[in-house]
Amino acid sequence: MKILYVKSRDSTFIRLDEEILENHFAVIKFHIRSKGRIQYILSIIALSLFLPVKLLSVNVVFTRFADWHTALLAFFCGVYKRKLIIVVGGYDVAKMPEYNYGAFTSKFRGWCVRYSLRNAHYLLPNNPCLIDYTNTYAFSEPRKGGIRHFAPDIKGIIRVIHNGYKTDFWTFDRNTQKENIALTVAYIRDYRFYRLKGIDDFIEVARRIPDYKFIVIGLSEKKAREFNLSLPDNLLLIPEMNQEKLREFYRKAKVFCLFSVTEGMPNVLCEAMLCNCIPVCSDIIFMPELVGGAGFINSRKDISVMIENVQKAFDSNEELGIKARRRIVENFSLERREKELVELFENLTQT
Repeated sequence: MKILYVKSRDSTFIRLDEEILENHFAVIKFHIRSKGRIQYILSIIALSLFLPVKLLSVNVVFTRFADWHTALLAFFCGVYKRKLIIVVGGYDVAKMPEYNYGAFTSKFRGWCVRYSLRNAHYLLPNNPCLIDYTNTYAFSEPRKGGIRHFAPDIKGIIRVIHNGYKTDFWTFDRNTQKENIALTVAYIRDYRFYRLKGIDDFIEVARRIPDYKFIVIGLSEKKAREFNLSLPDNLLLIPEMNQEKLREFYRKAKVFCLFSVTEGMPNVLCEAMLCNCIPVCSDIIFMPELVGGAGFINSRKDISVMIENVQKAFDSNEELGIKARRRIVENFSLERREKELVELFENLTQT
């Protein structure tokens, strides 16, 4: 079998899928450049010229996230009778105009995504909630989302395959002592993401619990000045870093907070839990099931609820952190994702 892997970014979890596929199948890659609008348009033009040639020699097209360019994939796969597999991640089945978030906040982008979802042969959401969900956490009126909400008449098959994590890399070092640190990780590009990831709430919780140390990784001091933020003395801002350095912070922090208003399957949460952090998370989409009793869930976007749960996490013993790691190891390992992806592709060769 030969696979065309079309990727719109080069993040860690996209590279992991790439490695899995290359270990088992012949893979051709096409990288959509999406850092700027002009670059993205040029990539789509290049893709439209690339597909008629390469689809003659491949069996399946695989991509993560439905977007403008996946409508092009769906069209050409239909013309050339090739199977299209789309991994659904969250943004592609969301509409949150208050935060300018979600593919369906734009009519044309939403049309492209809906066309892609309707015409893909397989849709692989990374958690079952992305099939159909209601988000009541931060809204006076519930927000509906998911594949079936935006594309109720899909033709293909939906199969949940969770993200997978390197459980032998994201580990707790027994020589490292857990400290009374509450950590959050979110790579903040602009003020919209600052609000989406709940960093405003995290900062306020830090202000109200001055006896503990709070750290934000992914928000630089330069960005904080741009946003005109008032920061408490017990809060530390650290820019983005590589995975080895990030692991050291996970290993030191006792508590990991994720106060987002929306998420698909948050990688940083799973990484932190693998390093024995006790999670405190928003009650949104898949996060309560992901935590699974190994942490604390904020039932609503309320600072008093967040403070109470963070304090409970600090007061908990180390067994809860051990339970958090076990939860990810047993349910969301990279080996499990590899097994399920390979099984899916091998079954395609028989149809």
